[in-house]
Amino acid sequence: MSMISTAASGLSATQVVLNAISNNVANSETDGYSRRTVTLTSVSTGGVTASSINRETSFYLQTQSWDSTSDVGYYTSYSEYTTYLEELMSSDSLDISTSLTTFYSALEEASTSPDDDSLRTAVLTDAEAVADAFNSLAGYLDDIETEVESQVGTTVDSINDYASQIAELNAQIVKLQSTGSDTSSLEDSRDSLIASLSELVEVDVTAQDDGSYTITLPQGQTLVSGSSSGTMDWSEDDGLTLTYGTQTTSVSEDMSGSLGGLFAFVSDVLEPTQEALADLATQVADELNAVQATGYDLDGESGAALFTYDADDPAGTISISDDFDSDDLAFSSSSDTSETGNNDNLLTMLDLADDQESTYTALVTKLGLVSSQAEASLETSTSLQSTLADSVSSISGVNLDEEAANLVLYQNIYSANSKVLTVADELFETVLDMF
Repeated sequence: MSMISTAASGLSATQVVLNAISNNVANSETDGYSRRTVTLTSVSTGGVTASSINRETSFYLQTQSWDSTSDVGYYTSYSEYTTYLEELMSSDSLDISTSLTTFYSALEEASTSPDDDSLRTAVLTDAEAVADAFNSLAGYLDDIETEVESQVGTTVDSINDYASQIAELNAQIVKLQSTGSDTSSLEDSRDSLIASLSELVEVDVTAQDDGSYTITLPQGQTLVSGSSSGTMDWSEDDGLTLTYGTQTTSVSEDMSGSLGGLFAFVSDVLEPTQEALADLATQVADELNAVQATGYDLDGESGAALFTYDADDPAGTISISDDFDSDDLAFSSSSDTSETGNNDNLLTMLDLADDQESTYTALVTKLGLVSSQAEASLETSTSLQSTLADSVSSISGVNLDEEAANLVLYQNIYSANSKVLTVADELFETVLDMF
C-alpha cells in the first residue's frame, strides 16, 4: 500500500473513532446510553481499518441489575399499600378500638344508673357508632382491593406492551446484525425496555447467538422469543395466565416485580386483615348478643339481640337489630322490674371490653410490624440496585475526562495522518517536477 493510501486509511479510521467520541460526549447524560468504542485493526497490506464499533456493557451485571430492579418494584408496591392500610386502620376516624372504648365507657357510665333513659340512649348511640366504624373500615378495605385489582390490570397491560416492543427490537437487531450494521442504539433501547419490564415482573433474560434476547418468567414460560411475544392476562376467576402462540398456561403469582408485590399484599396482608376484621365484628356482635340473652330489659323481658349481621360479610353489614331501642338493653340480671338499680348483666358486658379492644390493637400492631419490615426490605433492595447501577455505569457510562483525553489523542493522530498525506503529496509533486 502506498504512503498516500496508508495515511488515508488512518484518516478514515480515526474519523470513525472521533465520531464515536463525539457521540459519547453528546449522550453523556442520556439514560440507558452505553458508551461506544472502536476497535482498530492493522491491514496486512499496510494501513489501518475500524473493524468494529463496540457497545461497552456487561451482560452479567445488567441481568443482576434487572433482578434488583424487580425486587425494588416488588417492595415498592407491597410497602406502599401495607403502609397505607396500617395508617388507615390506626386513623382516629376509623380506629375500631376507639369506638369500642367509647361504647364501653358509655356502658360504665350507665352502670351507675342503669334505668336512666339518657344514659341508655348514649349506650345505644355508641353501639351504632361501633357498627358504623366496622362498616366504614370494611368499605375502605373493599375499595383498596378494587384499586389493587385495577392496578394489576394496568400492570399486566404494560407488561404486554413492553414484551411486544422488545420482540420488535429483537427482529430489527437480528436483521441489521446479519448485514454487519451497528445496532448499539437499538440494543440500548431494548435494555431500557427490559429494565422497565423487570420493574413490573420478574424475568430471566438469555442472549442468543443471533443478537436477540429470549425472556422467560420465573416458572419458565416464554414471554419473548425472537420476534414473537406472549400475552399475559389476569382475572379474579382464572388468576394470572400467559398465552404464547396457541398455548395458554397458568402463571404463579409468587414472583418479584411490582406485580408480585401487589399479589403478595392481597394474599398476605389485605385478605388476612379483612378476615380478622370480620372475625372481630362477629366476636363483638356474638358476645354482646349472648350477654343480652342472659339478661332482662326495662320491661322484664329477656334481652333481644343488640346486633345483627350477614355471616358472609360481618364487618360490612353489622348493625343494630331492627326496632331495637334503649329500653331493650338488658342490663338487669332479674326479670323483676322493681329492681331498678340492678346492673349485674351490664357489668358482665363490661368484662368483654379488654379482650375486644386488645384484639383490634394487636391487629394494627401486627400491620405496623409488617409495614416496617417492608420498608426495611425496600431500603435494602434500593441500596443494592444503586450499587449495581454504579457497577454497570462504571463500564457503560461516559466519563467526560476520559473522552476528552481520547479526543485530544485522536485529534493528534488525525493531524499526523493529515501531515503524512500532505508530505506524500509534496513528494509526489516533487517527483513530477523532475520530469
